[in-house]
Amino acid sequence: MNAVLFYNRKIIGDVLFLVIDPEAIPTRVEKHDNVVALYKEEKLIGVNILEFSEIVKIKGEGLLILPPRQLVDIVNHILKNTGIEPIAYIESSGFRIGHVLACEAHPDSDHLHVCKVDVGSAVLDIVCGAANVKKGQKVVVAMPYTTMFDGSRIIPSALRGVKSEGMICSSRELHLEAPEGSHGIMTLKDDAPIGEDFFLYKGE
Repeated sequence: MNAVLFYNRKIIGDVLFLVIDPEAIPTRVEKHDNVVALYKEEKLIGVNILEFSEIVKIKGEGLLILPPRQLVDIVNHILKNTGIEPIAYIESSGFRIGHVLACEAHPDSDHLHVCKVDVGSAVLDIVCGAANVKKGQKVVVAMPYTTMFDGSRIIPSALRGVKSEGMICSSRELHLEAPEGSHGIMTLKDDAPIGEDFFLYKGE
């Protein structure tokens, strides 16, 4: 079972959120001790583990990017004891290093750009509103269906009639501090490896 994990004690409280289907609205809730299971009809769409700091001390400010396997093992032990299917290890953050192959003005906008971005496994069409985007840059791309730090998801769509399959990210959108004086999308060094998971690369 795939899930994304959120934790922010300051804002939400001492609860670890396991989000399985972010689009679904629960119709039924079951509570087992400190585990709250959320269902839409008979489908499990999320799990909340209450008072989580009594089990594990973690520092979270929203989405937990690439949580350690040890943390997932602890979560799965709790789920197993509650009769809930375990979640899978999260091997990819969904944020890849991309190379902007082309950048042209949007045909129906005075500020949007239409970019072709190589993300290693594919070349994506991405509409970007940042003023500093240009051909040749190495950038961070949120891949289709990636969950962002604020809980939103990147859904392929059309912006003013032009398809957009992902998002080129700013430092703020990645929950990173931007260099002083910088605006718009985050750019990387020229030797950043195309297609690699940005958060694994960043941790090197």
